[in-house]
Amino acid sequence: MRRGLWSLLLVVAVVGGCFLWPRIAGAGAGLVRGLWSPEQIVGSCLPPLSGGQGLLWPRFLLAAGRTLSGVEPTRAGFLRSVLPAVLCPGKKETASVVVTSPHTFPQAAPKKNGFAPLVGIYNTHTGETYAPDDGVERVAGRGKVVEVAGILAEGLRRRGIRVLRSERIHDACYATSYLESAKTVREMIYVAPEIAALFDIHRDSRQPRGVATAKINGKEVARVLIVVGSDKRQPFPTWRENLAFARRIAAHAQQLYPGLCAGVRVKEGRYNQFLHPHALLIEIGGVNNTFAEAAAAAALFADVLADVLWEECPGEDKPASP
Repeated sequence: MRRGLWSLLLVVAVVGGCFLWPRIAGAGAGLVRGLWSPEQIVGSCLPPLSGGQGLLWPRFLLAAGRTLSGVEPTRAGFLRSVLPAVLCPGKKETASVVVTSPHTFPQAAPKKNGFAPLVGIYNTHTGETYAPDDGVERVAGRGKVVEVAGILAEGLRRRGIRVLRSERIHDACYATSYLESAKTVREMIYVAPEIAALFDIHRDSRQPRGVATAKINGKEVARVLIVVGSDKRQPFPTWRENLAFARRIAAHAQQLYPGLCAGVRVKEGRYNQFLHPHALLIEIGGVNNTFAEAAAAAALFADVLADVLWEECPGEDKPASP
């Protein structure tokens, strides 16, 4: 009798598994496809392989089994499993993501038409730094370009702009930097879909001092270049929206601080800008600028960005310039 019961349970389990597994697999595959492209999944989720390290599929299935066994069966749960630093505004901060809540800064109180503008700031090439200070062009971990991004963020906050900022390291493997930072961008958009703009902060390559610096208010500051990706290599139907946004910023920079902005440059890559119509790559200074020059430029450029953002999100309680 007992043996018959166990046999019946086994048949039910097998039939139930055969019935449910296609639905589970299909739902999971649909969720993954909705979040990432195939090349991003392969490039960012699989560990690098070299000769002699074993077969790919057994390793992949083992890793997938270990991962999925602890995943909450929701979209947010899946995101938390792949992007462990997901944070919602107002929650506790971590070392990798610094979140500015609308309740942290009184200037960002609700306006008549909604909240003050919210922007996301991050660094794809986290290790970039300024050679006169560090003696090298790149460091392992976080270079001074991350500090410059922090100065830009603080300048925006002083002007009443809410900021969602990530200090996550994306370039431990330089070749996959943009695949890694795409995860951060998607995470930011997911936890804060009202984001008005996304800024990826870099520093430019080697430039002559006369090209890389400008004198503003009697002080030498680094120049700022805005880079916009295009559809030259990959489909990117909305890239001209980013270009129009960049041109508005550059024009206002020339009006507010002549010489600060080196203009807008269109390049062939997408630089994750296809993820948002107001996503830009901003190069603050070059490798031969000093950190002090780049920091001064970031503080000035924050005024430029804040003016443009407030112009696009008008309201009666726009804070006065400091």
